Amino acid sequence: MASILVVLAVLLPLMLGAAFLLGRHMNRRQTLGDELSPVSRQHIDLFQGGQLNEAAVESAKDRFRDLLERGEVGAVETSLRPGTQFVVHVRALAELGTDDAGRILERQLQRRLTDDQIEQSWYWFDLANGLRSLNRSQSLPHLLRCSEAASELPLGHFFAAETVCFLEFAGYLRRLDTSLGQSALRVLLRALQGLRCGVPPQLVTEARLGELIEGLWDNRPATPDPLAVRVFLESVRFLRRAPHAELSLGIEASEQEAFSWQMSHLAALETGVTEFLREAPAALGQSLAAASSAKQREILLALSDLRAEAAEAVLPLLAAPRFAHAELALEVLTWSRDARVGPSLIEWAIRRIPMVQRAQHRRRTAVPRRSSLPPDMPYKAILHALRGHPSDRTESFLVLGSRDWDPLVRAAALSSLGWWEPLERAEVLLCLQEGRRDANAEVRQAARAALARLGERQALQWFRHGLISEEPQRMMETIQGVATEGLTLLWPDLDLLADSEDLEISLHAREALERMGEELERSRR
Repeated sequence: MASILVVLAVLLPLMLGAAFLLGRHMNRRQTLGDELSPVSRQHIDLFQGGQLNEAAVESAKDRFRDLLERGEVGAVETSLRPGTQFVVHVRALAELGTDDAGRILERQLQRRLTDDQIEQSWYWFDLANGLRSLNRSQSLPHLLRCSEAASELPLGHFFAAETVCFLEFAGYLRRLDTSLGQSALRVLLRALQGLRCGVPPQLVTEARLGELIEGLWDNRPATPDPLAVRVFLESVRFLRRAPHAELSLGIEASEQEAFSWQMSHLAALETGVTEFLREAPAALGQSLAAASSAKQREILLALSDLRAEAAEAVLPLLAAPRFAHAELALEVLTWSRDARVGPSLIEWAIRRIPMVQRAQHRRRTAVPRRSSLPPDMPYKAILHALRGHPSDRTESFLVLGSRDWDPLVRAAALSSLGWWEPLERAEVLLCLQEGRRDANAEVRQAARAALARLGERQALQWFRHGLISEEPQRMMETIQGVATEGLTLLWPDLDLLADSEDLEISLHAREALERMGEELERSRR
């Protein structure tokens, strides 16, 4: 079979592509005027069907072959420098296919070639692709050891997709009590998540994902492993999206049949996995207090993904001084129905944050260079978590937070309004109208989304204009925003886009609808 890189180059223009992923991360740069690096532009061109200069690849192969025959391995490694020639040199070594070439590529996985996260993502992807094309089983441990760092980068989905396609990958899923087994679980999770945001569905066949997950299910530990729980949850989520994924498959009957065969493995597990996921939160919560700090993080991530009721286990941890994962714990509490959560979080903030005094200062437009909050006080995370705890006290607390001098705090407070019908409607609407006129763009967007949740026509119309924009990037971002902000009143508009003749737009809209449907389903529990 052709490598994942070739598959991506053919299919990505039709998918939730890398250009969209890059666009989402561009807002993390210092200014909107920042340009993509030449390396990023080069890879986007490759993903859109461009080709490497074959003459350059052949020239590099000849030079490397000569150097390796003379034993000058160091000279070859020196050639692997950051820049647009990196992928050319990786391809040349992969095509040479010698043990020396494989070992050289493996060693590059330990190098941090640039501080640009997106560019570093490309380099790690190139290396993973090159090593997989060599089909070196001994390369897999090297990929797994750097998987945590590589997978956390913006394009880590694609690195993970390459890694899970190694034939020997399944063996590591039978050793979950080892560090490499845990790394394999993490990579599998990242690859599955990638199927919802850019990785093409051919991965299902190439990696034999149905069989992989069936093997994991048959060998699952007696006590739920948080990473395995997240893998099973992601498997169920993808199973529901399989009809959408099939839209982007080729018309070849063999390709359709191979995909359906893998999905049949997942379908056979659905009932058992669903029951397992229903019971998992209780066991995860019981193990939380005694777990190591790293394991606590994994458990909290699993509980958050499950939208589990975990206040009984999480609230005592937040009471401990300097708890390392306070923001993640607060995210878990967003979904709790425990009546103690809202008052506890408000009291915690009131004790540490002089909210009234901060609201009396002149509101700033720019984000302060240094945080305006105590380093051990996750105030913004508290504001976000309170969206799940409606009460008159919560509402007043959020309105006061929305008048803070720091724009990050204002945006966090406004983002938690509009999730329930206001108890003091006039006051809340006044607060949101103030936010819509704010000098800071992020604050304005948070207020606009809250107004749209409450059905305000002007705000809804703003989002509708984005959904029919002639600028593809704005349309994609608006689709993403509608799902993230829970704008269920725009469900009919997304439905229309889901039937678009443009496959990329259609898939974006269908994914947004699936996400919104999942959140509605969870909210009814």
